[in-house]
Amino acid sequence: MKKRLLICLFILLIIPGCYKKDKFNKNINTIIEENKNILIGINYPITNISKLDKVIEKDIETEYNDFKEEYENFKSLSTKSELNIDYTFDLVNENYINIAINIFIDSSKLEQPKNKIKTYVFDIKNNKLLNLRDIIDEKNLKKLVNSSTNKLINNYKECIQLDKLNEKMIPNYDNFNLFTFDNNSIELYFNTGEISFEYCDTLNINIDFSNLDLLIKLEEESSKTINYIDTYPVNKVIDPNKKIVALTFDDGPSKYTDEIIETLHKNDAVGTFFVIGNKVKIYDNTLRKSVKYGNEIGNHSYNHKWLTKLSINELKQQIDKTQDIIYNVTGYKSVLLRPTYGGINSSIRNNTDLQIVMWSVDTMDWKYRNVNTIVKRATANVKDGDIILMHDIKDRTSKALKQIIPILKEKGFEFVTISELNEVKLLRQRNNNEQSK
Repeated sequence: MKKRLLICLFILLIIPGCYKKDKFNKNINTIIEENKNILIGINYPITNISKLDKVIEKDIETEYNDFKEEYENFKSLSTKSELNIDYTFDLVNENYINIAINIFIDSSKLEQPKNKIKTYVFDIKNNKLLNLRDIIDEKNLKKLVNSSTNKLINNYKECIQLDKLNEKMIPNYDNFNLFTFDNNSIELYFNTGEISFEYCDTLNINIDFSNLDLLIKLEEESSKTINYIDTYPVNKVIDPNKKIVALTFDDGPSKYTDEIIETLHKNDAVGTFFVIGNKVKIYDNTLRKSVKYGNEIGNHSYNHKWLTKLSINELKQQIDKTQDIIYNVTGYKSVLLRPTYGGINSSIRNNTDLQIVMWSVDTMDWKYRNVNTIVKRATANVKDGDIILMHDIKDRTSKALKQIIPILKEKGFEFVTISELNEVKLLRQRNNNEQSK
């Protein structure tokens, strides 16, 4: 593996631009944890570029460990403490990677939730992390500062503290460590308290490149087309007299999802995948393949925030953004929602038209590492109409599934999606009503 990586990096240094998006941005690392005091939902990209991944992973590990040290033993009668780490990713001209990591902490130990941003800009051709000094010279830094000052005041009048702003808006590269860029502009980020009151969120502004001379060369990106699937699953005929079971998978897609889909397909089985919205574009081909094979896609929020604690507006954003991404990638409109951490309240019920789907059999595959334990929990006491919960972010789940399906088949179960499960239950109810007349 190390030899392969070294060869790729060597080729990268010799042939500029040969490193394409599909070569490195296919993995997202996901950490979902819950115990009596804390909730943790973390997603961040793995680029397979060692120098970049090591820096990001070290920062994520620090945030994770600091949070657990601070909050894991903090008991609250009202609510659990939450850590959520999300990301944005952009590839510019196949040469520059821009990543922003968004860190959110909420706890009754805090006066208000904490938000923080970390950014990483990587030059693939030269295999190095960039800072602002690599993008613009001192003359253009002064231009950037002037434009930024005016825009910050106009955009965030109620949040800006002028004394902090004046101290920050000095043409010093160290004052502008948080940034990303595209072909047209640079985006600057300011963490809570840097130039604002503590009750304000992180701030960000876009400054157009038209008035700046850059030290790097940017080109127009070629337009990219998405190859939508040309066939969609047709509801198969299901014998309502047969025992049925629904396999469901949360927190994906991931690098293991494709193998899980293949296992289902080879065994004439289907499942329902409750996806996290900010991971969908990375695994777009996997989701299109999943739908083509007759599986169902459900909504599991945009970045695995604890939905029961969000405002109505934030809740709708989590759901709607994921709905849009699923549709744009697959052409498929999801009708299902599984709330994060299995938490549900009146706010969720009253602010979505999607069917809320829970489960009746929990494999606990996020907790148990032993494949045989997962298999036993999935198959030992399954009843007709059960919904089995698994997670397609674990290799052990993929391995366990290869045993789970044959065992349940042997017990006479047919595998259905959640929507098919609903149809069978409705058909059975109609048949029962007709027989009772």
